[in-house]
Order: sequence, then structure tokens, then C-alpha cells
Amino acid sequence: MDIKYEVPSAKEYIDLRIKTNMGEKKLLNTKIALENSIFIVSIWEDDKLIGFGRIIGDRGITYVISDIMVDPDYQGKGIGKIIMKEIDDYLEGNTDEDAYIILLAKKPADKLYSKFNFRYSEPDSCGMRRKQSNNDL
Repeated sequence: MDIKYEVPSAKEYIDLRIKTNMGEKKLLNTKIALENSIFIVSIWEDDKLIGFGRIIGDRGITYVISDIMVDPDYQGKGIGKIIMKEIDDYLEGNTDEDAYIILLAKKPADKLYSKFNFRYSEPDSCGMRRKQSNNDL
């Protein structure tokens, strides 16, 4: 197993999204998104992408943890923790106390994120998502 800090191909990323039930994305949009990431960590078994996570944002105040994925064939082996530890290390070294660091968790992944100092924002705030015309919520 290898940890890399480089952008996988858009196809590799999309294939992992599909395998982890996070949904397919358009190839061009995926290329743009990956190229504009602040930080990427990917986990590889030989030449196969088996884990992924990234940080997006403005590099100053707002950081969003996004796309934490582990191939179902490799889940339960601590790969999610490795990804989050790498992200946490990046944030510790590259942000300050004024940074606003957020994520939107699918359950039961919220249990993992709580180990890395993430807390529920309710009742003071709540997660919201804009409904796109072709995207039912």
C-alpha cells in the first residue's frame, strides 16, 4: 500500500466514486475539480486507487474536507484513518485558529471524523445543500 499526494486521473477518481456509491461525475468537471484541490491524499495498492481524500477551499479562511472514499474491498483496514490523519497533518501545518474547517458526513462515517476533532454544528447551525435542477435531494 502506497500513500501519494498527487492527483489521480479523473477516470480513476470516478471509478472509485462509483465503487463507493458516491455517484458518477462528468469527466471534464472532475478534471477541473481535482486540479483545483488544495491538498490530495490517495492510497494505492499496486496501480489501483483504493482510497482518496482531499481538501478544497480558499487557502485562507475556509477549508472543506471532501471525497473521503475507501474501496469497499479494503474497508475496515484503517485506510480511512490514514486518509484523515494525512488531512489532519496538512491542516495542522497549514492553517491557524481562524480557519473554518468543515465537512459534510454520511453516516456512519461521522464516527471516524469525530476522532479528528470534528463536532456536530447543531443546534447553532446545520448543513444545507442547494438543490440543482437535475439533482433530487
